Amino acid sequence: MDRTFSTELRPTALRVSVALCLFVLFLNSATAAAAEPNSAGLCLALEHVNRGGVDTSGLAELAGHARQVQSLVDAAPEPVVADLVVLRDTFQAWADAVRGVTPMARTFAILRDPEFAGVQGRIADYIAKQCGVRLGDGKYNVGTLASRESRCPGWTSVGNPMTFNHFPNLPDISGGNYFAQRFWLTDSGPTPPGMFAVEPGGRVEFRGQYHRARYFAYHPNDEDLNNLKTLRDIDLDPDEGSVNPFRELPAEGSKNHYTAHLVFDRPPAALAPNTSYVGARKGGIKKTTWVWNMLRLYASDLGNGPNTGGVPLPAMKIYNAKGEVTQHYDECEPFDPGQEHKKTDILFPSLPIADHRAVNPPAWSTSSNFDSPSDTLANADVQYLATFFSKRHGNILVVRARTLTTANSRAGEPISTPGKDVRLFTLCTYNIWSGSARHCMLDHDLRVDGGGFYTLIVSEETDRPSNLADVAATWIDWGPYLDGQLTYRMLYRENDLISRIAFGLNGGFVPDDMAAYVPTAVACNRARFEKAGWEGCFKHAGVDAAGYR
Repeated sequence: MDRTFSTELRPTALRVSVALCLFVLFLNSATAAAAEPNSAGLCLALEHVNRGGVDTSGLAELAGHARQVQSLVDAAPEPVVADLVVLRDTFQAWADAVRGVTPMARTFAILRDPEFAGVQGRIADYIAKQCGVRLGDGKYNVGTLASRESRCPGWTSVGNPMTFNHFPNLPDISGGNYFAQRFWLTDSGPTPPGMFAVEPGGRVEFRGQYHRARYFAYHPNDEDLNNLKTLRDIDLDPDEGSVNPFRELPAEGSKNHYTAHLVFDRPPAALAPNTSYVGARKGGIKKTTWVWNMLRLYASDLGNGPNTGGVPLPAMKIYNAKGEVTQHYDECEPFDPGQEHKKTDILFPSLPIADHRAVNPPAWSTSSNFDSPSDTLANADVQYLATFFSKRHGNILVVRARTLTTANSRAGEPISTPGKDVRLFTLCTYNIWSGSARHCMLDHDLRVDGGGFYTLIVSEETDRPSNLADVAATWIDWGPYLDGQLTYRMLYRENDLISRIAFGLNGGFVPDDMAAYVPTAVACNRARFEKAGWEGCFKHAGVDAAGYR
């Protein structure tokens, strides 16, 4: 059965703003007569939500979204109420997990259910028919989860931009590849399917080659999805006779192997190199039941598609507490050069429901996990920065800052090149209801002007300014939504410039020589930007442009 749906777009004029759509709807007697008699209350409630009328003050982010949907549930007629309840309960479950009330892993399973796309699709169709509000092309697809099974028996799960760009993650699709396995402690009971058995006191050894990418690291996480110690590229000592290319430029033909370990025990007084001790959960108090280990790869030199940075996945050996090998898996290529890469067919609609986080002037968050007590598999090496935008405040968002210099390894510049500000930063746009990335880019995708600054314009394609090249500005897609989220990922989070940027966005003092690196965002409109550039938008927003010239 084909579960893909498409509804004809309403006239463009009706899509200018939700408030205008509803105003026209209720003045148009023909449209009103065609709507169900008991749908008017829902349409009025939607208008109230979308003009920012729901009080979410004092609530955590996701709890605020659940309250917004609750206001729609309260006004909903029978044909749509069940789906709205599922939408509310899903976001409330996510909020409860963030508060630590329920396990985050259980909530991830709820968010991964493909039927959630159908829930949102039916809501979008009902609102389009009864309230005359349609965003985007109206298509959605329940679909199925794309298989993440790997060809490599030692690396049982593969995730990349083609398979994982939907709930429960807010992924970076600018070249992110993920390879994972889960390890079960044998004193916790029978080993569940799909996990590798490890004795308490045992260890897992990885022997691999340094990936040709701007970043890779091993990320072990405990059963609460909290980060344990990361083993990252530059910190991995090379095997004898090999060279770590993240530290120095290797000579032609140099070997590039390393050996890393996960030890399922508490750390000793003298820590071994290239080792993460994962016998206890984060905080070191409770013992580990199982560990989810990910090998993250960012900005591969081979491009943004599914790849492993030009080398096989590492070989893996599992040792028991006596030091005896119990399992062994060779190096492995997870992608067959001749195979067609798997791709998710789950498609979420553009829900015409506002995101309560979008305020004017734009606010910033430096949390990686909605301020959850669980790290939720976030990257421990990354400093996340996020701001939120809405058509209530302007049809474009302008962001400006002095650029952070990085080595462009795709252009042949060595990662170990000295004098660069940071390792890497990326940018992505999202809509919270869809759970997917709309558009992502790497740092070197940004135009930089003669003063060393970048100007980023976030807008829908139809609102894209015509003078971007003339003013050295870069466009990133807002998507067919009322609002959304712009997120930076910056590596490494302890870098002095990056930590100062985060501190400054949280209201802290930043020295004059670093202040221009802190991004400033202002709501604006296309006409003003085309007439007066970023300076006109800053001036209209009352922002001092002096430090951004």
